[in-house]
Amino acid sequence: MQLIALALAAHLSPRAPHTIGMDVLGHLCGHSLHQTAELLDRLIAVCTLASWRCGPDIAEVTWN
Repeated sequence: MQLIALALAAHLSPRAPHTIGMDVLGHLCGHSLHQTAELLDRLIAVCTLASWRCGPDIAEVTWN
């Protein structure tokens, strides 16, 4: 969870919403798409993220 939180922090944009490719995020952290989604859900559960969602083709992750 710490690694994915760090990767998200490194890809913050100057204003919300922040985006990164789901495949890029998974590659940076060494996780499959499924594992990445589970970790993002866990970050919400511990109040590190307010929300996240994928685009319709699962290409980009948007988070707050």
